[in-house]
Amino acid sequence: MRIPGSTTTPAATYVKEVTGEATRRWGVHGTDLGCPVRLSDGRVAFFFGDTFSSRGRGWRSPVMLRSTTTDLRGGIEFDSAGGGRTAREILPNAHDVRESPDRESAGSEFTVVPADAVTIGDRTYLSVVSVHSWASQGWPTNFTYLAWSDDGGERWHRTRARWDNRGGSLDQLWTMERHEGYVYVVSSAFDRTNPGGMILRRVPEARILEPGAYADWGWDRGTGWAWGQPATPILPGPVGEMCLRRIDGTWVLAYFDPTAYAIVTRTAQRIDGRWSEPTVQVAGGDWGAADGTWAQIYGGYVHPASTLDELHLLVSQWNTTTGDPYRVLQFTTRLDAPVTPPAPTPSTALPLRVPHHGNGIG
Repeated sequence: MRIPGSTTTPAATYVKEVTGEATRRWGVHGTDLGCPVRLSDGRVAFFFGDTFSSRGRGWRSPVMLRSTTTDLRGGIEFDSAGGGRTAREILPNAHDVRESPDRESAGSEFTVVPADAVTIGDRTYLSVVSVHSWASQGWPTNFTYLAWSDDGGERWHRTRARWDNRGGSLDQLWTMERHEGYVYVVSSAFDRTNPGGMILRRVPEARILEPGAYADWGWDRGTGWAWGQPATPILPGPVGEMCLRRIDGTWVLAYFDPTAYAIVTRTAQRIDGRWSEPTVQVAGGDWGAADGTWAQIYGGYVHPASTLDELHLLVSQWNTTTGDPYRVLQFTTRLDAPVTPPAPTPSTALPLRVPHHGNGIG
């Protein structure tokens, strides 16, 4: 199934596999995600989810690798790891393998995975998700919280800034970007079957660790769209991993769309304006297909050195039947700057109820 109004031919070009043998020296062989952020010293940090030194061994999450690659056309190369010789688990993780399907069960945190990061001054903030279980339908989370590092990612500090999952909460899976003194957050449920869509919030940079300082973007019949209203979804769900970036004066949103089974991008002139129709960048397909599709993909993170003419995406791929490959791939594409769209209204902004198209990802 394709998204109405989207580009039907995948637009992105494959560059290379960035994890696997190339990252084994840091104990990173099988891994996924790889959401990137530029650190205060100019290097780029990449945050990976459930990571293994070899098949089934050395499990930890999240881990971090760094890169100083400037010519992305030849592919991203990593030159250091958070933790030194071996990429260590940078935040506490219970690794409770009981995977109770009851979200309220005590002591059940199967893993912790990174969502996105932002650097403000000398400090990098990382949004992470405490995952209750992969085995339960809807992948229930316990909560999302923020951590920070002032030393390029060597030491991380968990904060009290936490957003509990109240059952289908749309503030669990984050992506965030700075602009003119604010951090803008687009978030959704951590659930690829939830049709609730994405919501938009903002917080002054200096108050990023204060949950009460976040203002929702929402619709009110009396005032229309405004900050401080109850959150109204800005784009439809279901949705997977997301990445919000401001590139060459344009807002870019890349994400995994499980209904389209594809990594797609949208653009907007204003963060509180109307988004373009989605463009399919990397299309999902079957293992062994020779039609330009990629089996069991997810993710879709934008490298911070990207331009509209040369956008670089990090896409995960995992064969859940065999366990291998379990890796991160690099793609490149070109985006067109958005044209001036009409103002959004509730009828165009509220999520459409679309049928779920499973992709077999566990």
